[in-house]
Amino acid sequence: MFFLSCLAVFGCLGSLLAQQRPLPPDHPAAPAVDRRQQASQLTAEVAGRASGKSAPVRRKNYIDDFVFSKMEKDGIPHAPLSTDEEFFRRVHIDLIGRIPDPEQLHQFLESKDADKRDKLVDAIVGSPAYRTKWTYWFGDLAMAAANRIGNEGKNIFYRWIYDNLQINRPWNEFVSDLITASAVSNWFVGPSGYVARWVVIGIKCEDTVHEDTSDELAIHTAKHFLGIDLNCISCHDGARHLEKINLWLAQRKREELWRMAAFFGKTRVLRRVEVATTQDEYSIDEQGPGYDAGARTVVRVPRRGQGMLDPVFLLTGEKADPTRPLRPQYASILTGQPQFARATVNRFWAEMMGIGIVDPPADFDLARQDPSNPPPAPWTLQPTHPELLEALAEDFRKNNHDVQRLLKLIAKSSAYQLSSRFPGEWRDSYARYYARKFVRRLTSEELYDSIVKATNLYTNVHVKGTDFNARFATETRSPEDFKYNNLKDIVFFLESFGQNNREYSERKNGGTITQAVLMMNSPWVLKQTRATPGSFLAKLVDSNASHEEKITQLFERLLMRKPAPEEMAMAKDLVRSDGRKGYEDLQWLLMNKLEFLFQY
Repeated sequence: MFFLSCLAVFGCLGSLLAQQRPLPPDHPAAPAVDRRQQASQLTAEVAGRASGKSAPVRRKNYIDDFVFSKMEKDGIPHAPLSTDEEFFRRVHIDLIGRIPDPEQLHQFLESKDADKRDKLVDAIVGSPAYRTKWTYWFGDLAMAAANRIGNEGKNIFYRWIYDNLQINRPWNEFVSDLITASAVSNWFVGPSGYVARWVVIGIKCEDTVHEDTSDELAIHTAKHFLGIDLNCISCHDGARHLEKINLWLAQRKREELWRMAAFFGKTRVLRRVEVATTQDEYSIDEQGPGYDAGARTVVRVPRRGQGMLDPVFLLTGEKADPTRPLRPQYASILTGQPQFARATVNRFWAEMMGIGIVDPPADFDLARQDPSNPPPAPWTLQPTHPELLEALAEDFRKNNHDVQRLLKLIAKSSAYQLSSRFPGEWRDSYARYYARKFVRRLTSEELYDSIVKATNLYTNVHVKGTDFNARFATETRSPEDFKYNNLKDIVFFLESFGQNNREYSERKNGGTITQAVLMMNSPWVLKQTRATPGSFLAKLVDSNASHEEKITQLFERLLMRKPAPEEMAMAKDLVRSDGRKGYEDLQWLLMNKLEFLFQY
């Protein structure tokens, strides 16, 4: 009974099950509802209310001018600024993908420097942990799996991304290298992994289907770098299919996608079959035959076009010069488009703010972007803040496509630093204004990395083909590294929390009963909660500190805050009655607390 009372006080089991339960199709937060409304409702349920009333906050940069001016104009109240503890945890999870050290928290809280938040952001952005997190993030975006580009290809692709983030390579140059890379083997040329990833194989391993590969490259470069999903028009015209989904795509024809793909018509991607065992190793050159509109397909509705097509850029109608290499022209046109900058800043904004200005970030409707040329009723403008989106994109272009500068700009804004706790009654209509910070559940890797960081119990994950052992999930080169090490309990944990396998599934961050059960009973989680030699908990329990000091340290390590009086009283009763086991139970309770599982 006492343990159940602790569960109630700490707000773990019941709330967790409520948040993780699958939603029925008619539930107001079901997938049919847009992500912004889902985030709004989840935040209202989880974060709770702030005390006091909405009050003006300092406008620190032009992001704040746009966001708070819009709220002021429309009479929308907003949350107060987050506390230092909230901000400290939030900015670390968003920028490095795991909870920070409590020792650093103490220094931050004790500092009287008015600019300490800005200085903290400056210290984090560009750090090794920052580079690790965003390298892994882009590997997810590019779906860089060993089972697609070979283990050696996966490793060198990871290293290339990391090195480019280390020198803060301009994003347009980074993307251009991905699109234009050629290689005798993708195992030796880092950026070539991107093109190799999207090769389409026919009946036999060595049967690369040229036009299908060209289509995939056009589709994914548009999705990743222009924020436009062309999948639908890769099989049929947009007319009579997309009028209720995307006005701009409804006017596009399948042949326009083919002509976009024709920029890759000379790109020949061949599987290396001269080795003893056929593997995922590819050569990439410019000796391809061009794009045949009547060529076979093994993944889509049959093509019924005729003859070879000349490349035409879908957004502008710009044609290629046939006397020059095609991919460099495509890369130059794509990265020079205003939509390239818009899509990029919007994607990073969504990562930091929880929801994009256009959301989902890969679903831009180009017919619904311009406030001076609004779409016909009942359609509305797609971006919540079109002028802010344009300002961010223009600033990004003028500052040499600097990703670090962009992330610092967002993290330093008061809009990003608002609390998730809202004073007064929250209405879903406020969600379009970013009137509070949206709550989200930690991703599978963030949760894993935060657990191992908090407990100081690490599992060395050997990265196949290297002499490197990863301690954090984001240090691995792909999810396959856990499988290579036969870590079945961890693999099941990560996959159950929505990990992207980079082959056929993208990341999911919804809730399930399985996740709640795993947090309570997973063999791996239970192992992490024990006071085993070398763990933080073992050192804490064996120290000469008082119960109150030990409990406080445990709260600060996992939740970045001190316990409330009621929590302290219950925790003291728990550890006094059960000793070492009581501390293990307390750590388990804190891991299952929504404050640990969610980003506030």
